Amino acid sequence: MPILSNRRVRLLSLCAAAGLALACAGPSAAAEAAGGAASLNQELLQRLEMLERRLNELGASESPPIQPQTATPPGGEETVAQAILDRLDALDRRLSDLETNAVLSEPETTVRQVTVYVDEAGNQYDNPIEGTRPVITYQRERVYRRQVISEQIEAALAGEAQNSISVGVSSVTTLAAAFQTGGPTSNADGHVYGVSQADITFLATSAALNTMFFADVVGIGGAGPDQEITALNLLNSQTARLSNNQLNLREAWIRTELFDQQLAVSVGQLDLTNYFDGNAVANDETTQFISDALVNNPVLGLSANGLGIAAIFDPKRSVNVKLGVQHSNPAATSLSTSLYSLAEIEYVGTPFTLPEGRYRFWFRVDNSTGSNQTGLGVSIDQKLTPAITLFGRYGSGFVGGVGRLHFYSGGLGFQSPMTFNPLDRWGIGYAQTEIVSGSNEKLAEGFYNLHLTEHLSLSFLLQYVLESQTREHYLLPGMRMGVGF
Repeated sequence: MPILSNRRVRLLSLCAAAGLALACAGPSAAAEAAGGAASLNQELLQRLEMLERRLNELGASESPPIQPQTATPPGGEETVAQAILDRLDALDRRLSDLETNAVLSEPETTVRQVTVYVDEAGNQYDNPIEGTRPVITYQRERVYRRQVISEQIEAALAGEAQNSISVGVSSVTTLAAAFQTGGPTSNADGHVYGVSQADITFLATSAALNTMFFADVVGIGGAGPDQEITALNLLNSQTARLSNNQLNLREAWIRTELFDQQLAVSVGQLDLTNYFDGNAVANDETTQFISDALVNNPVLGLSANGLGIAAIFDPKRSVNVKLGVQHSNPAATSLSTSLYSLAEIEYVGTPFTLPEGRYRFWFRVDNSTGSNQTGLGVSIDQKLTPAITLFGRYGSGFVGGVGRLHFYSGGLGFQSPMTFNPLDRWGIGYAQTEIVSGSNEKLAEGFYNLHLTEHLSLSFLLQYVLESQTREHYLLPGMRMGVGF
């Protein structure tokens, strides 16, 4: 039994003994006994006040602090005794909370702001006196304090996460069927296709150095519709810049942040499409549109990932600037003949009283074909309402092995409350790619991403594509399942 409970029992015993003495004694003895009881109550009240102050100093418990009572409660001695018992009960609960939920931390140094009063001679006083002026100063204190155990655990886990190595695994499997609706009969009509991809990611962080290491190993296999349908852009972007039925190191880089975390620099095996030509609605083939023309701008002309460096200067204002250089031709014998350079300016604003929008303008140079081929593009996503986002892209430039391209795309993205579940997403989009003095491709796509659980999602896809070179038209319904841990 706690100490305070024992004191409560002794108090009850004393009150009972005092009552028995009053009943057996005469009037004068009763008066003396009443005076003694009052003195005892006063002494107990003083000791209670000391205990309450001490508990309030230690208190990191979730229960509110006890307010000490400096005056004796009104009424007779029985009322005073009952008030003492009530306060003992409160102290019992307070002590139980501290013993159960709190631990004593290591001593901590805290800084407290205080006001002192200084005279002309430089002497300091705690209280204002004539001839002094107030001065704000700071004092250090070495203190112990109680902390709730759950808070200690959360702080330890947060510190571990900031300086730890974590591993993530994910898998995306896509099934699609092709139904030809126009043009010469092809082998793809009525065929079913499937692609499965598995990723293992490694992330190591050092909060003290503002540095992280990231690696993404991908295994992909299966037969996609692009093996039988001649399209200008991939109909399944999962296979972009990856080798089928092989293990691929998609990314492996070190990132550090400088100048108060305003400049982030990444060096290593890079996929520059993760840094440039971003879009809130059309930029992720695993949860959004799956057609490559609605994932990235084809005028980027990036055919492979490689060794490179990417720098992002973000002063946490309306404009940020990005620069990137990458080795883009695995068959090249030197970096000098396979350099791909990219620069982008991004503006974040709320034009025309609309919600937030992002406007990106980029320019690239690629010398991997023997000459400096240039291209430029725009990527925009603008919220019309909290639930509806408008997106669009435009690009124009020379792409190695293809020629000069003109490209544009656009569409809408939707989220809650225009969904079945709060975390669902869906969208509709259109993209048109034209080779100057050549063929063109027109593609429309819709998707609905159904968020089933924290780790599982299911997407329904529908594509319609027209290829002018072959005059073939296809309708491709499909499904995509994503699992991630």
